[in-house]
Amino acid sequence: MAEPILKVDGLKKHYPICKGMFNKQVATRYVVDGVDIEVFPGETVALVGESGCGKTVLLRVLLGIEDPTEGEVYYYGKNLKEMSKQERREIRRKVQMIFQDAASALHPRFSILESLSEPLILGGMTDKAEIEKRVCETLEKVGMEPSYRFRNPDSLSGGQRQRILIARALVERPELILADEPISALDVSLQAQVLNLLMDLQEEYKLSMLFVAHDLAVVRQIATYILIMYAGHILESAPASEIYSNAMHPYTQVLLESAPSISKGVRNEDFNLNLKVGDAPDPANPPSGCVFHTRCVYADERCCCEVPQPVEVSPHHIVRCHKAKTAAEFAKELKKQDAEA
Repeated sequence: MAEPILKVDGLKKHYPICKGMFNKQVATRYVVDGVDIEVFPGETVALVGESGCGKTVLLRVLLGIEDPTEGEVYYYGKNLKEMSKQERREIRRKVQMIFQDAASALHPRFSILESLSEPLILGGMTDKAEIEKRVCETLEKVGMEPSYRFRNPDSLSGGQRQRILIARALVERPELILADEPISALDVSLQAQVLNLLMDLQEEYKLSMLFVAHDLAVVRQIATYILIMYAGHILESAPASEIYSNAMHPYTQVLLESAPSISKGVRNEDFNLNLKVGDAPDPANPPSGCVFHTRCVYADERCCCEVPQPVEVSPHHIVRCHKAKTAAEFAKELKKQDAEA
């Protein structure tokens, strides 16, 4: 089996909460709390979870913008902590990020040519003609005319700015792309265009991707493997086909049933989504036992006290839930109701 391009082992990122005159630590925010990820060559791994669950912080740690509290990050089998400055610089060329907010990710006073040239110049390219040629080629790859290189970001639409961000990630010809909700700010038609573009580029350049999203419907056509994240933990992970046909965790069922679908129609007010009314837990005060038990309709005393261990229910399908069987039975009942409707 091929070696993973990216491997994350037991990654944690905690932030101290300090107060008082002497800035004394009084608590800790457990934003990312024990995450394992593997991304293999040519594979798209989707990291799905609601806002505030720690997805963006995880990406910042993977990029080396922030240091992990615990755990290891490996690129091509080498620990990120043990890399020299030169090795880290080389990794940054091979690993690029597509940011969520295109408006703030592009310098407002830089032309598109300047924005796309900057990573090439930092990477050591000095020939201006060669740089401009690479920029033009990359713009064409993302479906934009080379003449757009003379424009500024404020003269572009939201979809065009998002394509520029994709072009900036591709301009150094990376092997792995970390995409932080790259289509969340776009309307539905543009979302489809950008997803199709990413899939085409992935096939052409043999890219691997870690694709962050909060909607399981969005990643259905692009993901090969899906991780379900909640309150800094991975609750379920499985091949994409297995998630959509045999999801075991109640939270995964919540995400699946809340995704928009024409076939579901409009559910009545009594419809139960495995979800109690309330907010996600505070990272500074996480619940004991299963982190999802405060919102799960199946939670019992065991769920409140005992942390569920990962169980492999089928090949490469791992779930952390004491009530996985109950959730699976509930999913079958939902499918039966949809078929009858």
